[in-house]
Amino acid sequence: MIRLTPLIFGIGMLLVGVWPTWSLPAVGKKQTGELGKCLEKLPKGTRHEFTMMPLRDGVRLATDVFLPPDGKGPWPVMLLRTPYSRFDPRPVQEMGGEPCVLVCQNQRGRYGSEGTPPKDTFLNEVDDSHDAIEWCARQNWSNGKVAMWGPSGHGVSPSNAVWSKAPHLVAVSVNITGDDAYLHWCFSNGARRTMYSWMNQRNQKIVDWPRPTTIPFDLKARETFLAERSLDNKVYFISRAGWYDLFSEAALDAFAALAPKGRAFVSMNPGGHGAIGGELKYPYKNWPKGVQFPTIKQLMTGQEPKDAKSTLVYFLMGDTKDPKAPGNIWKTSPVWPVAHTATDFYLHADGTLGTHKPTPKDASLTFTYDPRMPAPSLGGNYGLGDKSGPLDQRPNKERKDILRFVSEPLTEPVGITGRVWADLRFSSDAPDTMFVVKLIDIYPDGYEALVRESAGLARYHQGLNKAAAIEKGKTYALKLDLWSTALVFNQGHRIAVQVTSSSKDAYEVHPNTFEQVASIDKGQVARNTIYMSAEHASKVILPVIAREGF
Repeated sequence: MIRLTPLIFGIGMLLVGVWPTWSLPAVGKKQTGELGKCLEKLPKGTRHEFTMMPLRDGVRLATDVFLPPDGKGPWPVMLLRTPYSRFDPRPVQEMGGEPCVLVCQNQRGRYGSEGTPPKDTFLNEVDDSHDAIEWCARQNWSNGKVAMWGPSGHGVSPSNAVWSKAPHLVAVSVNITGDDAYLHWCFSNGARRTMYSWMNQRNQKIVDWPRPTTIPFDLKARETFLAERSLDNKVYFISRAGWYDLFSEAALDAFAALAPKGRAFVSMNPGGHGAIGGELKYPYKNWPKGVQFPTIKQLMTGQEPKDAKSTLVYFLMGDTKDPKAPGNIWKTSPVWPVAHTATDFYLHADGTLGTHKPTPKDASLTFTYDPRMPAPSLGGNYGLGDKSGPLDQRPNKERKDILRFVSEPLTEPVGITGRVWADLRFSSDAPDTMFVVKLIDIYPDGYEALVRESAGLARYHQGLNKAAAIEKGKTYALKLDLWSTALVFNQGHRIAVQVTSSSKDAYEVHPNTFEQVASIDKGQVARNTIYMSAEHASKVILPVIAREGF
């Protein structure tokens, strides 16, 4: 590329909106090195341009354009929008060798992009992605077809782009990610998750104290948003997730909304955000025969499948220690949720768990929760690697601040597929506290595999948008969403539920105060009571599937 003088350089920028490769004002030394590495992994001779792409509100985003080595195009466009380093050549792999333009862009406030992302939300990514998609479609090197790709943090923008209904967005391909910052990343039923710290990478300074961290949320508004944005939505949505992934429910939420349009393709394996820990090793390598998702290459080169039907492929987990056990098979469905019967499993004061409703007039159990001695997290979907998965819960077995409820050994297998809920009836002598509920599969050899875990704040007993302090001596109801799973509890196993008030580091340690306090020393000890009477019955609600389903 010709080296321009500063004056001609500036005029050229104004006229064509691109920067020559040799002058990258929004790229530091580190990013310049990453640019070189990116180019090395693209076809030899790939041409590079840089521009500050304007959004509708005037904010400009650092944007790199990588053109095929030869020709003027037009070509299909692979768009990467990310909070991480934007110099990532992997999106072109989705094209399977077909020439395309790679556009890499940083989100607001990241690596040279102007602006500041709004706190605690990704909603700006809907409009920002729309503007980026349509900008790509207008360029002379574009044929008007744009696709987006991204795993994890890379996947935030494409997951939100689906809801933008940008006319030139053909498809998105995402992996282990989520579109809603509140629901899928930062909070569970109002309780702050460890993943909240990831927001630091979006220029949001997150501190450990004061606590509790509380942000109201309007679930009805979210449901209305999905209903409106899925209507006549023509984007192909391809997503891969795992039952123990940090954001597992996001893929299912999107599939449920988009499936009626026939262009949603989601897979759920028994993994996590990468590898998982624990003794259980699920045999899920064999993808179901005859099931194929459309590829980005097909969708971007005029090979769209005829009469496409939305497909959810999910792994129905089972006993991994018994090769003859039911489950451990792939299942497919055109809809989510699948057919099931919501079945109540009641907590009883004698520590048992069963489908029979409690009959005592007065029955309850009380435990003391001291925020200075929180229970440690053991598996689930809060962490990475060995921290995630169906870890054994027995190391916490002797803690006095954990209530345990265990069924009799199952006389026949019980399969569940769908969302798990907990409905607690409680009281507390603190103005606010947290409750943690775990669903556990106890093997005959004693291994206690964590299936699902979630937490919620007592203050949200009226709903996530209605915080209210707890009155001492009064009984409340709190419904907690434990997200979804698919599992067969084998014959001889026992189903267990644990109830407590902490799980560190999966959730923020709650100081048992309604107002925020500056340190753990300003918190208080809480006596929390769970009721199990005829009038106030606590329970978990499992999505039980028919026996022929496994």
